[in-house]
Amino acid sequence: MKKFWVVCYDIVDDKKRTRIAKIMENYGKRVQKSVFECFLNDREFEEMKKKVEKEMDFEQDSINYYFLCEKCKNSIVKSGIGGITTLNDVEII
Repeated sequence: MKKFWVVCYDIVDDKKRTRIAKIMENYGKRVQKSVFECFLNDREFEEMKKKVEKEMDFEQDSINYYFLCEKCKNSIVKSGIGGITTLNDVEII
């Protein structure tokens, strides 16, 4: 079963940040420069997490993973351009 995840990060090094963004593009939709919305099953989530954590510096960087249940996802409030990612918007490569 796919779950809705919001992943945001603060990566100090430009090259590492670019590598992490490239990884994240394979798992979800970029909604802001350092924020992705993803629909992932447990295996995909662990695979993504392992790949991005391999690139990060645990002393300087941070990555936050937020799981939103269906009720929470449906209560997202959005201002400005764009919409909330749907499963149809995401293609896992």
